[in-house]
Amino acid sequence: MTKILISGGSGLLGSNLTQFLQLGGHEVAWLSRNPKGMKQQSFYWNPEKGEIDIACLKGASTIINLAGAGVADKRWTSAYKSEILNSRIEATSLLFKTLQDNVHQVGLFFGASAVGIYGNNPPKNCKEEAPLGDTFLAEVCKAWENESLKVTNLGIQTSIIRIGIVLSEKGGFIKEIAKPAYWGFGAALGNGKMTTPWIHIHDLSRMFAFLIENQKYQGIFNGVAPQPASNQDLTTLICKAIHRPQWLPPIPSFVLRPMLGEITPMLLANQDISCTKILEAGFQFQYPTAEQAINDLLK
Repeated sequence: MTKILISGGSGLLGSNLTQFLQLGGHEVAWLSRNPKGMKQQSFYWNPEKGEIDIACLKGASTIINLAGAGVADKRWTSAYKSEILNSRIEATSLLFKTLQDNVHQVGLFFGASAVGIYGNNPPKNCKEEAPLGDTFLAEVCKAWENESLKVTNLGIQTSIIRIGIVLSEKGGFIKEIAKPAYWGFGAALGNGKMTTPWIHIHDLSRMFAFLIENQKYQGIFNGVAPQPASNQDLTTLICKAIHRPQWLPPIPSFVLRPMLGEITPMLLANQDISCTKILEAGFQFQYPTAEQAINDLLK
């Protein structure tokens, strides 16, 4: 059994990952601004103030850094864009400094990133070595990854998972599509044809666990399923799973932009992302197709 320290543990992915790791026999602790209010064992930290309880390092062999303001939680004002970037850099920088300045037994560090690093229209079957984009989200991811990779200078094995659209029944993409669909207003976005790189949340948690348990594999990995789907296909599958009709045409970009603002191009991104690298390492997906994933989550 190993002790794994997670930042961002109370979020959608962090909560699922915690449960999965505990079922696998690992001890899990969180970093939190309000540790006393958490059911999970937690230690205080506040990245904005540069504060952390160094007791969190005791016995920890692995750190998984998921902390950062939600990219799609709010409209992209200048202030919120700064928060998206700064929350990630401050959290990662504090972890690096804490590891640099204190005695510890941490041998593995995992940083999160996003497939948005490739831009909104990357090459087809985009692999980890593909050119990086120049969008706002791409620049955020580049800065975030660079901060994570500093940990390698401390002699700690470091890996980064570039995460796609996470499918979960508890939030995110499925919830946003299912809410209007329940009332008969399910609709794809843009022309509906853009390729969406998705992953079942359980497979994403399993991917982290796989890399923890198979330490000969390290580096940057795309966290997406083997069979990407179009936005239209995903919407249709969700409507079908909840037994609701889909009669509305796709919502065009000129309608979305006034409603959603600067985030619109990201939502309409056409990203065919490859997971060949993690497959070649021996990882096996439980939900390789969107139909399997959505039927499982909405059964």
